[in-house]
Amino acid sequence: MVNNKFMLKFLEKIIDKIENSPTSFCLWSVSFLSIIATRVLMENWLSGMVNKTGDYFFHHFSYTLVFFLLSYVIFVLFLMKFLKINLKKISNVILWGYLIIILPPLIDFVMLQDKYYLSFYGIYGLAEIPKRFITFFGDSPDFGITYGVRFEIAFTVLALLVYGYIKTKSKIKALSLGIISYAILFFLGTFPSWFTIITQGFKKGFLKIGEIEITQLFFTSAKFFSRNTGTYLNALSIKLSIVYAVLLSIVISAALFFYYRKELIAFLKNSRPVQLIYHIGLLAIGMLMGIFFTKIDWDFNIFNFFALMAVAIAVVCAWLASVVVNDIYDKKIDAVTNQYRPLVVGIFSEKNYIIIGAVLFAVSIFFSAMVNPKAAFLLIAYQGLAFLYSAWPFRLKRFLGVATLVSSLASLLVLFIGFILVVPEENLSNIPARIVWLLGIALIFSLPIKDLKDIKGDKLEEVKTVPVVFGEYWGKMIIGSGIFLAYVFSVILANEFQLMFWALLFGGASFWILNLSNQNKKITNRNLIWWVMGILFLYFLIVIVTLAG
Repeated sequence: MVNNKFMLKFLEKIIDKIENSPTSFCLWSVSFLSIIATRVLMENWLSGMVNKTGDYFFHHFSYTLVFFLLSYVIFVLFLMKFLKINLKKISNVILWGYLIIILPPLIDFVMLQDKYYLSFYGIYGLAEIPKRFITFFGDSPDFGITYGVRFEIAFTVLALLVYGYIKTKSKIKALSLGIISYAILFFLGTFPSWFTIITQGFKKGFLKIGEIEITQLFFTSAKFFSRNTGTYLNALSIKLSIVYAVLLSIVISAALFFYYRKELIAFLKNSRPVQLIYHIGLLAIGMLMGIFFTKIDWDFNIFNFFALMAVAIAVVCAWLASVVVNDIYDKKIDAVTNQYRPLVVGIFSEKNYIIIGAVLFAVSIFFSAMVNPKAAFLLIAYQGLAFLYSAWPFRLKRFLGVATLVSSLASLLVLFIGFILVVPEENLSNIPARIVWLLGIALIFSLPIKDLKDIKGDKLEEVKTVPVVFGEYWGKMIIGSGIFLAYVFSVILANEFQLMFWALLFGGASFWILNLSNQNKKITNRNLIWWVMGILFLYFLIVIVTLAG
């Protein structure tokens, strides 16, 4: 009894030190990535790194990262709710616990070195799952859930059970914590089975989904639009990494809503929602252009859906990262014309705001690279243009004409991503140059609309926008006339005079709405871009359909 009390006190002291160990987001990030890198190294080193390409290593690392990060977030949220402990303490405890993930490859190597074994997931049909759950994954420790994985799961459940008892002093709560933790780990360890049952069960029958259907879905080579996933092991990593990336985004967004609702809402309100729609629209237009102008025929399967979601998230994160950079360098302007912005109000410190921007930048590159490396490269270029636009020493937004040129180039990069995703060659050789010129010119004339709401602040910072240089009235006349001429010019450039009616209609509507702003309660300088970009989007769809026909 004395020994038990001594051991309990000893464990409490260790846990207290772990819970309160000094850390920060940057230290946590480096530590977590180091654990993931060591796990990937251990798996491949022990296998001799035979016939492993750079592409394989990237997707193996990305899959391992998103899987364990998703697991980490799930357990953090679960333990915060179950044990009523704050984020920092739970995060520290689980981070220390994650050192266990390094051991499974070594355990399998030692125990199964004379046998051929594969460690990944439990592949079971719905009828077999209850039995596997009760028997701790059953037999066959050399395939799927191996000795190493079972040790990892058993140790995690036992450690959480002890941790739960130390924090609650209740055997019932500790036991409940252990059972729920095992259920979560079992679900994660059999995820491909559940995914296949859910996505194919309605069509084939839930009880008819077995090992063959699951293997066919995840281990066969497939395409994300135009890109082949490669060998069966690479296919598994790529497919699951895309699915986990999207699920991770959903889980984190939900967690932020419940625990940091004020900050999340303030950030989303500041995200310029019209720009989010605009960027997703550019991505969609690029994909439509690829479909119309190359006449491709591909199967839009469940993994294409998740790939599209991942790229859309990447594009959104790229835009949000550019917003962070712009807000940091526009703080003086925003203090005059956009006092509601979170950095001005003080909802975020500048240090935390920079961290948010860095995370968004990393996510945009990482998510897009998992689907298509060329998309990631274009988003890097996009971020480069955004930085040159907003930040010193260049701060190109100060120069009349240069600012809109840079913005239009950045917009075209998003359109190119959509095009590259769907065309078989994964390049821009089939994109009609006249369409690129048409959209580029239209954007150059249209984008100065966003400067109308910042006239006072831009004057103070000597940012030479069209409304600053020419005044609000003549600025609107110049921008409106430019937009109208761009519509007319599009007919000549496209060499499709049947578009003239639509050009005059939409061009005239844009000019009229622009000059009506601030004279009408519904149309103001702040929401003007919604009207004009909406009209432009409709017209561009008509252009694509006309040229494709």
